[in-house]
Amino acid sequence: MEFDQYAEQYDAGFMGKGSTRFYRDLIRELEIRDGNAVLDVGCGTGTILEWIGKSKMIHGYGLDVSESMITVAREKNPDYSFVTGDSALLPYADESMDVIMACMAYHHFPEQEKFRHEAWRVLKPGGSLYICDPRFPAPVRWTLNTFFRDAGFRTAGENTKAFEGTGFSTVKIVKDQYVQVLHFEKRTEDDRQ
Repeated sequence: MEFDQYAEQYDAGFMGKGSTRFYRDLIRELEIRDGNAVLDVGCGTGTILEWIGKSKMIHGYGLDVSESMITVAREKNPDYSFVTGDSALLPYADESMDVIMACMAYHHFPEQEKFRHEAWRVLKPGGSLYICDPRFPAPVRWTLNTFFRDAGFRTAGENTKAFEGTGFSTVKIVKDQYVQVLHFEKRTEDDRQ
Protein backbone atom coordinates (compact mmCIF):
# COMPACT_ATOMS: atom_id res chain seq x y z
CA MET A 1 0.00 0.00 0.00
CA GLU A 2 1.31 3.44 -0.95
CA PHE A 3 1.04 4.97 2.53
CA ASP A 4 2.54 1.99 4.39
CA GLN A 5 6.05 3.24 3.70
CA TYR A 6 5.32 6.58 5.42
CA ALA A 7 3.67 5.33 8.61
CA GLU A 8 6.69 5.49 10.92
CA GLN A 9 7.68 9.03 9.84
CA TYR A 10 4.17 10.39 9.17
CA ASP A 11 3.79 12.20 12.48
CA ALA A 12 7.05 14.08 11.94
CA GLY A 13 5.67 15.75 8.79
CA PHE A 14 2.79 18.14 8.12
CA MET A 15 0.14 15.92 9.69
CA GLY A 16 2.19 15.45 12.84
CA LYS A 17 3.65 17.51 15.64
CA GLY A 18 4.60 20.40 13.37
CA SER A 19 0.97 21.24 12.71
CA THR A 20 -0.27 22.16 16.17
CA ARG A 21 -2.00 25.32 14.96
CA PHE A 22 -3.74 23.43 12.15
CA TYR A 23 -5.18 20.86 14.57
CA ARG A 24 -6.17 23.45 17.16
CA ASP A 25 -8.01 25.53 14.53
CA LEU A 26 -9.66 22.44 13.02
CA ILE A 27 -10.89 21.15 16.38
CA ARG A 28 -12.55 24.53 17.00
CA GLU A 29 -14.63 24.03 13.83
CA LEU A 30 -15.84 20.54 14.78
CA GLU A 31 -19.10 20.32 16.71
CA ILE A 32 -18.32 17.26 18.80
CA ARG A 33 -19.87 16.48 22.17
CA ASP A 34 -18.83 14.19 24.97
CA GLY A 35 -20.11 10.69 24.28
CA ASN A 36 -20.25 11.09 20.49
CA ALA A 37 -19.28 8.19 18.24
CA VAL A 38 -16.70 9.78 15.92
CA LEU A 39 -15.37 8.08 12.78
CA ASP A 40 -12.26 9.38 11.03
CA VAL A 41 -12.11 7.95 7.49
CA GLY A 42 -8.57 8.05 6.12
CA CYS A 43 -7.36 8.44 9.70
CA GLY A 44 -3.67 7.85 9.02
CA THR A 45 -1.94 7.53 12.39
CA GLY A 46 -5.00 8.65 14.36
CA THR A 47 -3.71 12.12 15.16
CA ILE A 48 -7.02 13.96 14.76
CA LEU A 49 -8.84 11.55 17.07
CA GLU A 50 -5.96 11.97 19.52
CA TRP A 51 -6.44 15.76 19.44
CA ILE A 52 -10.21 15.52 19.85
CA GLY A 53 -9.70 13.16 22.78
CA LYS A 54 -7.71 15.83 24.62
CA SER A 55 -10.88 17.87 25.15
CA LYS A 56 -13.80 15.46 24.62
CA MET A 57 -14.71 12.02 25.91
CA ILE A 58 -15.59 10.31 22.63
CA HIS A 59 -15.99 6.83 21.23
CA GLY A 60 -13.30 7.04 18.55
CA TYR A 61 -13.16 4.96 15.39
CA GLY A 62 -10.60 5.18 12.61
CA LEU A 63 -10.38 3.58 9.19
CA ASP A 64 -7.47 3.70 6.76
CA VAL A 65 -6.31 1.66 3.76
CA SER A 66 -2.81 1.36 5.23
CA GLU A 67 -2.23 -1.39 7.78
CA SER A 68 1.00 0.32 8.86
CA MET A 69 -0.84 3.58 9.58
CA ILE A 70 -3.46 1.66 11.56
CA THR A 71 -0.72 -0.05 13.59
CA VAL A 72 0.69 3.35 14.62
CA ALA A 73 -2.82 4.70 15.32
CA ARG A 74 -3.54 1.79 17.67
CA GLU A 75 -0.27 2.37 19.54
CA LYS A 76 -1.06 6.08 20.00
CA ASN A 77 -4.75 5.63 20.86
CA PRO A 78 -5.34 2.30 22.61
CA ASP A 79 -8.84 3.32 23.77
CA TYR A 80 -10.14 3.79 20.22
CA SER A 81 -11.03 1.23 17.56
CA PHE A 82 -9.01 1.25 14.33
CA VAL A 83 -9.48 -0.95 11.27
CA THR A 84 -7.95 -1.32 7.85
CA GLY A 85 -10.60 -0.76 5.23
CA ASP A 86 -11.94 1.01 2.18
CA SER A 87 -13.76 4.35 2.25
CA ALA A 88 -16.21 2.95 -0.33
CA LEU A 89 -17.35 0.14 1.99
CA LEU A 90 -17.44 1.29 5.63
CA PRO A 91 -17.56 -1.68 8.03
CA TYR A 92 -19.99 0.00 10.44
CA ALA A 93 -23.70 -0.44 11.16
CA ASP A 94 -26.35 1.83 9.68
CA GLU A 95 -26.85 5.08 11.62
CA SER A 96 -24.11 4.23 14.13
CA MET A 97 -21.97 7.41 14.06
CA ASP A 98 -22.67 10.91 15.37
CA VAL A 99 -19.76 12.45 13.46
CA ILE A 100 -17.82 11.32 10.40
CA MET A 101 -14.79 13.20 9.14
CA ALA A 102 -12.26 12.86 6.37
CA CYS A 103 -9.36 15.22 6.90
CA MET A 104 -6.75 15.56 4.17
CA ALA A 105 -8.05 12.26 2.83
CA TYR A 106 -11.16 12.77 0.69
CA HIS A 107 -9.16 13.74 -2.40
CA HIS A 108 -7.39 10.35 -2.13
CA PHE A 109 -10.62 8.33 -2.17
CA PRO A 110 -10.83 6.57 -5.55
CA GLU A 111 -14.60 6.10 -5.26
CA GLN A 112 -15.83 9.37 -3.80
CA GLU A 113 -19.46 8.81 -4.77
CA LYS A 114 -19.54 5.47 -2.95
CA PHE A 115 -17.98 7.12 0.11
CA ARG A 116 -20.71 9.78 0.13
CA HIS A 117 -23.41 7.09 0.09
CA GLU A 118 -21.62 5.06 2.77
CA ALA A 119 -21.26 8.14 4.97
CA TRP A 120 -25.01 8.78 4.60
CA ARG A 121 -25.76 5.17 5.58
CA VAL A 122 -23.49 5.12 8.64
CA LEU A 123 -24.29 8.60 9.97
CA LYS A 124 -27.14 9.02 12.45
CA PRO A 125 -29.98 11.40 11.50
CA GLY A 126 -28.87 14.89 12.49
CA GLY A 127 -25.23 13.75 12.48
CA SER A 128 -22.37 15.83 11.11
CA LEU A 129 -19.96 15.07 8.28
CA TYR A 130 -16.77 17.10 7.93
CA ILE A 131 -14.59 17.16 4.82
CA CYS A 132 -11.30 18.96 5.36
CA ASP A 133 -9.19 19.09 2.21
CA PRO A 134 -6.49 21.24 0.63
CA ARG A 135 -7.59 24.38 -1.17
CA PHE A 136 -5.64 25.42 -4.24
CA PRO A 137 -5.99 28.27 -6.74
CA ALA A 138 -7.61 27.10 -10.00
CA PRO A 139 -4.37 26.82 -12.05
CA VAL A 140 -2.66 24.74 -9.36
CA ARG A 141 -5.71 22.50 -8.91
CA TRP A 142 -5.96 21.98 -12.69
CA THR A 143 -2.26 21.10 -12.93
CA LEU A 144 -2.45 18.63 -10.04
CA ASN A 145 -5.59 16.97 -11.38
CA THR A 146 -4.18 16.84 -14.92
CA PHE A 147 -0.74 15.42 -14.17
CA PHE A 148 -1.66 13.29 -11.17
CA ARG A 149 -4.61 11.28 -12.43
CA ASP A 150 -5.79 10.27 -8.96
CA ALA A 151 -5.31 13.68 -7.28
CA GLY A 152 -9.07 14.28 -6.90
CA PHE A 153 -8.86 17.91 -5.75
CA ARG A 154 -12.21 19.72 -5.93
CA THR A 155 -13.41 23.19 -5.06
CA ALA A 156 -15.68 23.76 -2.08
CA GLY A 157 -18.51 24.39 -4.56
CA GLU A 158 -17.92 21.11 -6.42
CA ASN A 159 -17.80 19.14 -3.17
CA THR A 160 -20.87 20.90 -1.78
CA LYS A 161 -22.87 20.06 -4.91
CA ALA A 162 -21.77 16.40 -4.74
CA PHE A 163 -22.66 15.98 -1.05
CA GLU A 164 -25.97 17.81 -1.40
CA GLY A 165 -26.73 15.49 -4.33
CA THR A 166 -26.37 12.57 -1.92
CA GLY A 167 -28.87 14.16 0.47
CA PHE A 168 -26.67 16.07 2.89
CA SER A 169 -27.44 19.65 3.89
CA THR A 170 -24.62 22.17 3.99
CA VAL A 171 -24.19 23.73 7.42
CA LYS A 172 -21.01 25.74 7.04
CA ILE A 173 -18.03 26.24 4.74
CA VAL A 174 -14.80 27.58 6.20
CA LYS A 175 -11.93 28.44 3.88
CA ASP A 176 -8.52 29.79 4.63
CA GLN A 177 -5.63 30.24 2.25
CA TYR A 178 -4.78 26.54 2.02
CA VAL A 179 -7.59 24.49 3.59
CA GLN A 180 -11.36 24.18 3.20
CA VAL A 181 -13.53 22.66 5.92
CA LEU A 182 -16.99 21.65 4.76
CA HIS A 183 -19.60 20.82 7.40
CA PHE A 184 -22.61 18.81 6.25
CA GLU A 185 -25.51 17.38 8.19
CA LYS A 186 -27.68 14.34 7.58
CA ARG A 187 -31.20 15.71 7.60
CA THR A 188 -34.20 13.53 6.98
CA GLU A 189 -37.34 14.64 5.15
CA ASP A 190 -38.98 15.31 8.53
CA ASP A 191 -36.12 17.67 9.46
CA ARG A 192 -36.57 19.67 6.26
CA GLN A 193 -40.28 20.35 6.74
